[in-house]
Amino acid sequence: SRESELPVMSESGRVWTGDEILEAKEHMIDRANDPQHVMNDKGKENKKITQNIVFSPPVSAKVKPEDLLESVRKTMQKKYPNHRFVLGYHCDKKEHPHVHVVFRIRDNDGKRADIRKKDLREIRTGFCEELKLKGYDVKATHKQQHGLNQSVKDAHNTAPKRQKGVYEVVDIGYDHYQNDKTKSKQHFIKLKTLNKGVEKTYWGADFGDLCSRESVKAGDLVRLKKLGQKEVKIPALDKNGVQHGWKTVHRNEWQLENLGVKGVDRTPSASKELVLNSPDMLLKQQQRMAQFTQQKASTLQSEQKLKTGIKFFNI
Repeated sequence: SRESELPVMSESGRVWTGDEILEAKEHMIDRANDPQHVMNDKGKENKKITQNIVFSPPVSAKVKPEDLLESVRKTMQKKYPNHRFVLGYHCDKKEHPHVHVVFRIRDNDGKRADIRKKDLREIRTGFCEELKLKGYDVKATHKQQHGLNQSVKDAHNTAPKRQKGVYEVVDIGYDHYQNDKTKSKQHFIKLKTLNKGVEKTYWGADFGDLCSRESVKAGDLVRLKKLGQKEVKIPALDKNGVQHGWKTVHRNEWQLENLGVKGVDRTPSASKELVLNSPDMLLKQQQRMAQFTQQKASTLQSEQKLKTGIKFFNI
């Protein structure tokens, strides 16, 4: 509510404004049972009380604020009829009108909701359906991604033989995964099919070395093939950045060939396991952890300012 300057709506449609927003705070907490601190008496972090969810339709849809709020409220109420939540509309950025929902994870009977990717997909779909009922032309983002993958396949299937599996490089770089600042950085390569110009970005730790080996730059023609996955052992760090053994992660393995570069050894490794145990790797892992922790804290702090103005314990 931006320090009580903006109205806040409940799951039932009740609206609080100004000083009334104090009632919204009481609506969302259970003083008798909710933990009062982030850490418990054993030094372990208490479970979250609430979860913040953002609904943001495309600007091109020109969704009215009242329609956006009502669509979000109905979507959440249908998915979680026994839960409390509050929502607020933000339009400080004209190119990004959105609704923030502060959702109480434990329902009115004390049962915690386990919100998974499947649930988020259902929420997105339900949200879009509510907007469609009001006459807006919108699509769920996960469906758009599925459509993109299918478009890439269709482009290759209809391409001339010499163009099958060949892309034009649009961009390469190193950024937050899927451009989400709460996620760690990865190398990426953005490619475009030759016959239909369908663009897609591929993310992976190997793309930095592969693009360097192949001297890849924008405009080059390349072949890209996913070979499968390999196990990678990396230093296991505690919250202080001190190594305590190793942890195994799975990494996609790619084959990249720049059609304009000859004489490069592209023989894939026979081993399906990679151990990153050099001092440089440990230092890099520590630096990444520090940068990611700092970035995440900064992002969460910014999001906190954008929330509905309700201050909860252990968010």
